[in-house]
Amino acid sequence: MTDRAACERLLARLKAARWDDDEAEKLHETSRRHLASEFFRRKAVWANSLGVTERWPFANLALLFDPSVETDPVWLEELETAVGHKLQLVVRDVVTDMFRWVSLGDRPRERFPELDDPYEPMVEVFERGGEFWQGQSGIELPIAGVTYGSLEFRLAQEPIPIDAEILATLDDKDRVQLEKSRARAAAERAGHADKQAQLESGSPDTTT
Repeated sequence: MTDRAACERLLARLKAARWDDDEAEKLHETSRRHLASEFFRRKAVWANSLGVTERWPFANLALLFDPSVETDPVWLEELETAVGHKLQLVVRDVVTDMFRWVSLGDRPRERFPELDDPYEPMVEVFERGGEFWQGQSGIELPIAGVTYGSLEFRLAQEPIPIDAEILATLDDKDRVQLEKSRARAAAERAGHADKQAQLESGSPDTTT
């Protein structure tokens, strides 16, 4: 039985995500890397628990959990209509399995109550700046990349907290760095403008 209410909640979150938002990418650069690392850890743990480690890191967990699970393509179609374009192929695959996963309802939690939701970190990656691109050894976000690491590394990795307070702290650091960078750029532009004005007026440059 498909949990349509869960699919509708996921669709609402993804529709509200900050897709194609350069400002969001800059303000959430560190927290998105943080979330992506936790995503790869959780996917490794689930792949290991389901005995399909050879398909990590992009194993379609819902299909591996229940090969009979189906998803209505309307969920992805509605999302791409809201976004305004088709998503990257690897992102489409991840999002499709997200909808399959939530459609399973409580079944995964009942079978593996000790495991964390595998897709929540990636939902938050999308919410905080949109898509990722698949690279040779990791993903691009696109400001900074996150390597997959090895399966063994991810299985040994300590869980990374993704609570709102932790993410807000990381975002605040990015905001401060962005403000400093913009202030430096503005000062440089002002300096160049002053020199140009002096050259045009024939006044001596007193800054040297």
